[in-house]
Amino acid sequence: MPDARRSVGASGRIPARSPRTAGRCTGCGACGNSAGAGRPRQLGGPSLMGRWAKAITPAMLLLAMITTGLALHHWQRQAQAQSALAAATPSAVDIGFAQSMSLHHQQAVQMAQMMTRSDSTAITGLARNIIGTQLLELGEMRGWLRLWNQSFLPPETSMNWMLLGDEPPGPALRQYLLDCEASPTGMPGLATPQALAALNDLHGLERDRRFLELMQAHHEGGLPMAQFAARHARIHAVRRVAANIVLEQSREIAGIRIMLKMLESARPPG
Repeated sequence: MPDARRSVGASGRIPARSPRTAGRCTGCGACGNSAGAGRPRQLGGPSLMGRWAKAITPAMLLLAMITTGLALHHWQRQAQAQSALAAATPSAVDIGFAQSMSLHHQQAVQMAQMMTRSDSTAITGLARNIIGTQLLELGEMRGWLRLWNQSFLPPETSMNWMLLGDEPPGPALRQYLLDCEASPTGMPGLATPQALAALNDLHGLERDRRFLELMQAHHEGGLPMAQFAARHARIHAVRRVAANIVLEQSREIAGIRIMLKMLESARPPG
């Protein structure tokens, strides 16, 4: 009876298995498997990387679906907000505020950029914060004006749009409008070209001090305009931005006053 094991040939060598049968059960019964199993033998389990890939793939797909869904939701909300803004009819207050505050922000960014072109000082952080915040607001206001088919800047220096609120102007507003008429730039606190050129020529602490003085006057001159729009603008987005400007610039004015006191204490005596 033939042995279940492979017989040794005449040469004394064990015959080599053919490539087809190497590494798999041939059904001979020597390995303990039932005849006819004939399945390839797995030499070791799946690799760690393979198991990790299988485990992480569903999570990755889920994360991708969530991220895509959130991005789509955000885009839809933005599109809906823009559509609502475009569909809404802006009032003269909405347009006037967006144009006048765009001009106001444009100069604030210009002044702040002067403070970032040379050696860093204690004022550089404030200047960069002003640039970042006001560029974002400037972009939003110009977006409104583009939707409304209006120019980015006011066609005239008059601030008469502030007479078109829901109630008659009080004493403080009337005084502000008189100050606007008396200002060479058409707006209190808006620096003249000569003042900007002089700031650009200064250096060191004198430059820091002059920048703070100009920016304080600039912010204080823009606050009544933002306060008015926060109360009387027709469109919600305009009121929201105006209210944020009031909050941000009030904080910056308080910080500027502290910085000016610190610079004054650092001034050498005499």
